Amino acid sequence: MLPGPEDALRDSVVRLGVAVDQLTNIAQHGSVEALALQGLQPEQTQVLETVVRAGGGAVLHNSEGDRAVVLAPLITAGELGVALTAYGAPFAEVGDAISAVLRSRAVAPPPLRAGDHQLVFGLRTLLMGIVNVTPDSFSGDGVGSDVKAAVTRAHALVAEGADVIDIGGESTRPNSQAVSADEELARVLPVLRELSGTTGVPISIDTRKADVARAAIEAGAELINDVWGLRGDPNMASVLAAHPHVGLVAMHNQHGTTYNDLLGDISGALRESVAIADAAGIAAERVIVDPGFGFAKTPAQNLELVRRLGELRGLGRAIMIGPSRKSTIGALTGGSTPDQRVEGSIALAVLCVATGAHMIRAHDVQQTVRALRAADAVVRGTPDHINALPIPGPTG
Repeated sequence: MLPGPEDALRDSVVRLGVAVDQLTNIAQHGSVEALALQGLQPEQTQVLETVVRAGGGAVLHNSEGDRAVVLAPLITAGELGVALTAYGAPFAEVGDAISAVLRSRAVAPPPLRAGDHQLVFGLRTLLMGIVNVTPDSFSGDGVGSDVKAAVTRAHALVAEGADVIDIGGESTRPNSQAVSADEELARVLPVLRELSGTTGVPISIDTRKADVARAAIEAGAELINDVWGLRGDPNMASVLAAHPHVGLVAMHNQHGTTYNDLLGDISGALRESVAIADAAGIAAERVIVDPGFGFAKTPAQNLELVRRLGELRGLGRAIMIGPSRKSTIGALTGGSTPDQRVEGSIALAVLCVATGAHMIRAHDVQQTVRALRAADAVVRGTPDHINALPIPGPTG
């Protein structure tokens, strides 16, 4: 039965009719937690190893004792916070960090307020629909300076099921030409003003510039999608801090594709983004993290990111990811052009849901929404109306 859904194992045990107190055996023997830790002091690693081994687990660490992987039964991992506290403050710090990660993995992130809207995570996968008002979008769907076309596309995406509309005025494709803040604003502000208050969903602005974010918020943007995760423009955090009704998507990005450990480095950078937000007074529940599929990553690294996406749940923030129409899909499907990457985009979106995504950013909204509803029924639980349906017929 393993690997498999935890509730399937629990339900099978319950059907045996065993005593309730025997269900702790599932936590002891039916699930093993694997936790990666870094920045440890050698003495912290030694005590951690002692406590974990006493609970039937193991700690694997490097020779310096500053990095370790904990392998422990679920019940042992859950008790580490209390157990390490008994050894004093330096060890309680490690226990608190482990407890925070386990808590964040067990429950959905809190809802995010975006203007007058609220994004609720965990019940179903949300979708951010893309409107590019650029002449050089990599995806081939940019509408350039045609405000009417952009507004029409935004309303169409909402009708197709988008939960957020993301407007971008500067291409982020490889080797694209940077544009000034004035040029970017000339592209996005007319569209924002037309859409503000008319869509029924939050409007996001995809920008790395604080000046653009500030003006966009004044024009009605309720979410800032920053491809540098507050680590680019030093004024971005203060702009967001001054507008507590505006949410943030903090994306991972870097120069080059060199990593010591892909997910470890991505997680570390996103923790920096979260720390910058916290220091600026941006509440935790205002922040979504995005690992940056296609940004400073090779195709192989993008695929590894999808496989290991669940490791980011320890950040305690909603996870958004956008594999839609990216060149990695083209490489996988024989060099297909962006408009021929719909099936690959949907396949990766579904896999991301299975590995921990709360929101998908996509160009092809209607097709992706349909796929996500099917994926959610498997990953998040069978909907009540499906449970009530009779057998559909001899062919199923």
